[in-house]
Order: sequence, then C-alpha cells, then structure tokens
Amino acid sequence: MNESTDYELVSRLYLLHEKESFITPERIELLRSIVRVGSISGGAKAISKSYKWAWDSIAQMNAHAGRELVQRSSGGKGGGGAKVTAFAEALISYYDDLERVHQSKIARYQERFNHAFETGVFSNDIASTLQGQVDAISCDEGVCELRIAYGTTMLHAKCKRTLGLSKGCEVAFMVESNQIIIAKEAVAISAQNLLVGQIIEIVQEAKNVYLDLLLETQEHLRVLITTNALEQFDLQVGEDCFAYFKTYHITILGEKN
Repeated sequence: MNESTDYELVSRLYLLHEKESFITPERIELLRSIVRVGSISGGAKAISKSYKWAWDSIAQMNAHAGRELVQRSSGGKGGGGAKVTAFAEALISYYDDLERVHQSKIARYQERFNHAFETGVFSNDIASTLQGQVDAISCDEGVCELRIAYGTTMLHAKCKRTLGLSKGCEVAFMVESNQIIIAKEAVAISAQNLLVGQIIEIVQEAKNVYLDLLLETQEHLRVLITTNALEQFDLQVGEDCFAYFKTYHITILGEKN
C-alpha cells in the first residue's frame, strides 16, 4: 500500500459552447496577458503560445460570445496593438471568482482522497444518492425547476436541462455531504429543503465528523460537520437531526433506472 500523502486532486474550469471550447484556463490567461502587454503577439509570447493559437482562440471566443472580447488596432509587427473589452474584463473577474470557489471545494476533498489512498478504503461519504418522484417541473430560459416528492416532504431543485424528465417519473439525485446545515430542531433559515433523519452512526476523522442519518424512506443521508459542531449541538446516536440544504445543492442525476 502506498503511504504517501503527495496525491494531488486537480480540477480546472472549462466552458464549452455547442461542444466546442469557449472559455478555458489558457484563454483566460491569454486575456490577462493581453491586458498586461497590450498586444496579441506579445500576450501570446508571454504565456509561451503561438500568435496563430492566440488569434484562433480570440476569434472563437468572439464568435461564441456574440461580441468582441479583444479589439485590435492596425499597424505594428505581429498585428499591432490590442486591448480587451469591458465585457472581457468582467468575464475574467467572474471566472476568477468562480475558480476560487471551485478550488476551495476541491481543497476540502483533498484530505478525503489522501485518507482513502492511505487506507485503501473508498467510502461513499462525499455525497448521498437518493430517489424520489417528480411532482412538478417548469423551465424558463434553459433553467428547469423541479419539485420532488420525497417521502412525506417536497424537495426543490434546479438544473440546466430537463434530462428527459416529466411529472410522475422516478428520479435519482445527489446531495453533497458538506453542503448540509444541521440542527436539533426545526429553524427558520433560507434553505428551501429539509430532511429529518435519525443519527445511526457518528464517525470522527481528524477535524471532520460524518453523520449517517437514516431517513423515513430508509435511505441514508451522510452529513459532514466539524468536531466543534458536534460538541456544540451535543449530537448523539439515536437522536433525530434536521438537515437543511439549498436548491442548488441538489444535483439531478436523471431518471431512476
């Protein structure tokens, strides 16, 4: 067994449009480089890319965005000067914010991957897969809102496409363990979704604590909390626990097989 803790979980954000590359980490870096250098050729050279690659990337981004991200000025070796538009500057800032959130989530899972490889045990505690029935579905501008009947409660979720779902069909969905807020009683918070379960197991690993909640459907909901939260709420096996989570913390997997 490999006892090294040098495993590195890597994930980068890519945006496709009509199955073609649109926004990639390299293209964002190109835009930043053009801001610094003031030309396409110089910006490409600064990140060790060819002028052709840079120009093809800019042309493709402009086409997919339906507006210019980079404006050229004539004259000069290598195509003259260039500057990014206000839209591109906003895009860079938005991508950076999204990347920071994305990487913070990846970092939270890094310890779990290290532990799994060191022990050789790959437990299913990152997320819980549950099954319910679509009670209602409505779509507007590419975003679909679902109401899912789960046991005696209704859950609310959003997704980017219908996945072929319709009212009455059985659906599988996933809830991430670290996106759940727990309480020992019902409270008024902004999260739309609530599931109540009995704590049947508490597993402590370093600063993390995993709760295994048995739901009314006899399915299991795994919840990640801190040791401080465990002590603060004085959670015990056998107690009921209220689990809250927001609509966008449900990932729709598709129709139940």
